[in-house]
Amino acid sequence: SNPDYVRPPVWAGFWIRVGSSLVDFLVLLPLYGLSMYNLIVLKSYSIVIFVLLVTMLYKPLMEAKYSATLGKMAVKIKLVNASNQNISLNQVIIRYLPWLVGYVFSFYTTYLLFQHPNFINTSGYKEVSFLQANVAPKAINYASSFLLLISCVFVAFTNKKQGLDGLLANTFCEYK
Repeated sequence: SNPDYVRPPVWAGFWIRVGSSLVDFLVLLPLYGLSMYNLIVLKSYSIVIFVLLVTMLYKPLMEAKYSATLGKMAVKIKLVNASNQNISLNQVIIRYLPWLVGYVFSFYTTYLLFQHPNFINTSGYKEVSFLQANVAPKAINYASSFLLLISCVFVAFTNKKQGLDGLLANTFCEYK
């Protein structure tokens, strides 16, 4: 019970962060549902932009304000800097860069989908998925998947459990 004792940080590992991501996915699920409904039925580019902006801003805004997303809060983990303090706005921005690449790819492939002459006549999930797979350059899909995989490998195998985003921004994910 020494008042000067500071407990060493306990880094959040791979599986707790998977749980955090699942909670964030569930939080954003209504928007993902709207996006699917839009692609199949409404076909409104305004809705695409709205959903993309809200989902794109969720992570950096939450991390800038609370050093955690709702998913991280739910599993009791948070982001800290090397001094074990809340992360700075610059670190939030740097952490977000790999994610931003994925959103730019997503926006581009959705744009290509909307430009395809057959898109307006698609009426089901399978048709839209098939068309999107054929209009999107394969390299974009591979690059997005590769970035996610690399980040997961980093979390699993670095001493302080940092993902690619954490390494770039010098941030850490720890238990509260």
